[in-house]
Amino acid sequence: MSTDEPELTTVTSKGQITIPSRLRDEFRLEQGTKLMVVPTEHGLMLKKLELPSVEEFQSRVEERSGTVELSMDDINELVHEGRDSDT
Repeated sequence: MSTDEPELTTVTSKGQITIPSRLRDEFRLEQGTKLMVVPTEHGLMLKKLELPSVEEFQSRVEERSGTVELSMDDINELVHEGRDSDT
């Protein structure tokens, strides 16, 4: 079966769907993977979010630390605010 062939899934009473295992494997969707749901003129599109690892994120913060006036407490607070907005 190619990627182009549709598969069926059902929306539960809680609004949840199960992505068929073949597609989860093909697109490397594991437990905890974040997906963005985008409405389009043709329906809904799911987009996998590629989030950086903790190490990569820390490296990015360190690279930019000289250009932004934030303390580590400020950065930690922003990270926690960002995590809270995901729920």
